[in-house]
Amino acid sequence: MKRARIATCLANILDHFDTSLYGFLVPILAPLFFPKNNQVVLLIQGYGIVIIGFITRPLGAWYFSKQADVVGPHQVLLTTILGMTITTLCFTLLQPYECWGIGSAIGLCLLRGIQNFFGAGETSIAGLYVLEGAEANQQHPLTSMYLSSTMIGILLACGVSSVLFFSDTPQLYWKWPFYGSLVTGFTGWWLRRQCNLKPPHKKLSQSKNDWKGIVRLIPITGFSYILYAAPFVFFNSFAPLVTKINIKDLMSSNTLLMFFDLGLLALLGPIIRQMDSKKLLLKISAISVCIMPLLFLYIPFAELFEAVIIRMVIITLGVAFCIPLHRWYMEEIPEHNRYSTTAIGYAIGSEIFGRSFPAVGLALWHITQQPIVPGLYIALVGLWAFLSIRLNNFRR
Repeated sequence: MKRARIATCLANILDHFDTSLYGFLVPILAPLFFPKNNQVVLLIQGYGIVIIGFITRPLGAWYFSKQADVVGPHQVLLTTILGMTITTLCFTLLQPYECWGIGSAIGLCLLRGIQNFFGAGETSIAGLYVLEGAEANQQHPLTSMYLSSTMIGILLACGVSSVLFFSDTPQLYWKWPFYGSLVTGFTGWWLRRQCNLKPPHKKLSQSKNDWKGIVRLIPITGFSYILYAAPFVFFNSFAPLVTKINIKDLMSSNTLLMFFDLGLLALLGPIIRQMDSKKLLLKISAISVCIMPLLFLYIPFAELFEAVIIRMVIITLGVAFCIPLHRWYMEEIPEHNRYSTTAIGYAIGSEIFGRSFPAVGLALWHITQQPIVPGLYIALVGLWAFLSIRLNNFRR
């Protein structure tokens, strides 16, 4: 199992490199694939295609989690990473709006939908898989290790994207990072294939969906994703609109902040090893509800250094929330439907509140012209997550 965990984390690095590219490249891709419009509307359109994931991610989560409960997560993860690799590579076949018209935007939406279908199985199953058979006092460190591999993959994608932003004509080279998915994705698939684990023998009828539990997880998983999307994705588009900070400086600071995130993961995992996961989640969500509106209220007055501090605060809250979350899954959700409950709940929550946040946050600001409003939105989701964590309604 140790070898399988290492292979899963290495594959996870390569997987998140593939899937993070689009989010970082939206400021470049939106003007290429959508009708000419003002900057804010283009960004909203670019981030807004996550709406297709409202359908495809829950479907993917339902399908792959059922398979994980029946044939085992290892076999399912081989399929998901292969599907994501091929889909990401297909982005290079797309042509800009000038050539295909509205067909370019439709093609972008379809590929993102297919990528989300496979990604739903990948992101929700792998995080629990690395905790299989682990002692309770090892679960937080193992989660830190897994989340670190996620951040390394995102860091690689950020670095490649930053190179494009600093080029004179990034529109000419946007396909090159996607070509890299052929190497990274198949390498991850090969690494997983080296661990030949025997699948469990289960009957499909033994694994029933706990829909009350899934609904309970939606705001919790959505909030955990927002705490990543806000500092690393949303901020890059939002700050240039309300401050004098340019996107190149923000992308450069992104790389430093990801190293900061990695350092926190390595530090906090062992420190909170013995702490109660539920109490930690309640404390972090409560602090976030109180502090998030204040941070966003200050953003228009921030210089680059102050913007980095604001993002560091949000990242710290996100890391402190995500590390105990996976152990809480293991403690709260019964084994017979753990993969299906977490996968479907995560897929819906991450789409409704997480991946949609860059588009929703920009739209809220565009309508109100009040920088605090996106922060109030995060606080409301955090409050809902807090109340959901306090409940005890998972079936045993």
